[in-house]
Amino acid sequence: MEVTSRIVRGKEFKLLLSDVAGFNPDVIFLDGIHGGEVANQLSQHLNLLLVIRSHNIEHLYYKRKLASAKGLNKLKRYLSLSNLETYETNLLKNSTLFYDISLDDLNFWRSQGLTNGRYLPPLIEFHEENREAISRDKLSTNPVYDIVFLGNLFSDNNVAGIIWFITQVMPMIRLALPTFTVLIAGSNPVQHVRQLCEETAEVDLKINPVSSTEVYKSGRVLINPVSAGSGVSIKSLEMLVSGRPIVSTPQGIAGLPEEVHHYFEIAVDKSSFAEAIIRFLSHPFRDNVNPGVLEDLFGYKAIEGVISELDCLVSLSKSNQLAQAKS
Repeated sequence: MEVTSRIVRGKEFKLLLSDVAGFNPDVIFLDGIHGGEVANQLSQHLNLLLVIRSHNIEHLYYKRKLASAKGLNKLKRYLSLSNLETYETNLLKNSTLFYDISLDDLNFWRSQGLTNGRYLPPLIEFHEENREAISRDKLSTNPVYDIVFLGNLFSDNNVAGIIWFITQVMPMIRLALPTFTVLIAGSNPVQHVRQLCEETAEVDLKINPVSSTEVYKSGRVLINPVSAGSGVSIKSLEMLVSGRPIVSTPQGIAGLPEEVHHYFEIAVDKSSFAEAIIRFLSHPFRDNVNPGVLEDLFGYKAIEGVISELDCLVSLSKSNQLAQAKS
């Protein structure tokens, strides 16, 4: 469904083709795989290189979402999976290059025989406020909440993680800490999340917060209780930039470079998750995040190699086209 709904045909495609030709691009750069049919047609009609930014192994991601979906959502997930694996594999295989957001996902595609993949981590803009947030000794000494989660509050995997944290982890925290506060923040909460937050005394719910930076600043400990997903968790990177201690499931560091793994306290079950939070709340924490490492890995430097590689490929492609025209 996500693929077929983005297909453009007839007059609409002719108009799009004319607009793109008028722009005279050097490359068709597709962000995500769902617009692949249109990108492929543009590439072929205009004889341009097709380059793809891959965010997930989509067919595996949708299989996991199908397993946790209920009711009408289950039917939607089932329809979304139809022929998705073949489509995704062929699209990436036939592209000039694809840049994967996740090292784990890139290794998966290499195991499937695809040799045209490269690693390009998610990029973070390091504004001055970000540098200040991760610099030592600049953490707020009086955060409003003890524990903070930020993420969308409607996707099946996030909802499952929130429910697990409130119903399974929080009772264990209560045994050690008689009073603590929790903020669950994010967009479009489903009714189950709303109700659970309302019924749990320690929990506040903030819907559609304006600033993720402010949300993270408001917590002493940041959490990622989500156990299913794909690609890279962008919220894990945002939490890193905040400089707060982070407790996460293993999924939270999936696809991230090993250089940043040690900044996360990884918990594999409810007991270790609760214990890590209790430890951070019971003892003073000093920020140990190296902003230089983060900027090298996820700042503008990461894309310099991509631009250089694409520039070489475009030059080679144009030279080949010119040689063919003369022959």
